[in-house]
Amino acid sequence: MTGGGKLLDYADRLLDGEFGLGARGPRTAALLARTALEDWLDEQSAPWLSSTVGHPTTRSKIVVLGAVRDGYVGERTRRVWHGLSRAVHHHAYELQPSIHEIRSLVGAVRELQQQ
Repeated sequence: MTGGGKLLDYADRLLDGEFGLGARGPRTAALLARTALEDWLDEQSAPWLSSTVGHPTTRSKIVVLGAVRDGYVGERTRRVWHGLSRAVHHHAYELQPSIHEIRSLVGAVRELQQQ
């Protein structure tokens, strides 16, 4: 199992309430899933990144992924990463992300990793 797969397994366990984090569980699971997605994106971008590029942003990697692989993969990756990023950041005026929402995003990361 890859490191990303283990992170997603931990995210699922958090969402199942295994670690007793209560209301913090979904946001923590989102952070694990976003890390797994970013690790996958690093693996995908390694062949076309050169050492002269420096450190491209995640958004830049997603744009290039869409151009190199196909538009669907790039757009799907962008939507999933954006959803996870929104879930990770706490805003006083927003509700806590739901377990169902995060579980759906974790599943989307798994699907992307299998493509």
